Amino acid sequence: MEVRTLRELVRFDAEKKQKIPIFDSPQLYYDLYTLLPGQRQRPFAFKRSDKIVYVLEGVLRASVDGESADLAAGQALRVPAGVVNSLENAGDEPVVALVVVAPHPECAKRRKKRPDPGPGAG
Repeated sequence: MEVRTLRELVRFDAEKKQKIPIFDSPQLYYDLYTLLPGQRQRPFAFKRSDKIVYVLEGVLRASVDGESADLAAGQALRVPAGVVNSLENAGDEPVVALVVVAPHPECAKRRKKRPDPGPGAG
């Protein structure tokens, strides 16, 4: 059994947003993102994976497909696969958020590269 105490994993860096792995498997990755005021994640899209962001502390500005919203602690956001999104701490307090991506992007890439065995295979 894998057990993590999230509070012990939280750390900040004055230079850039932190992405702190909590759990990682072929099915998903589960990370803590920490952002100091003014820090951001550049616009990005996972081609074949959904992304869930749950804010634990602070206020996180999320931009999804050109639309923005400020998410407070206790709010969550789903970003569908293929949709460009970015995250930013536009407030005055540090932000801590849980981020889950599934399927794991590396696993999704491998699945795409496998040849289709066709009907009746298996």
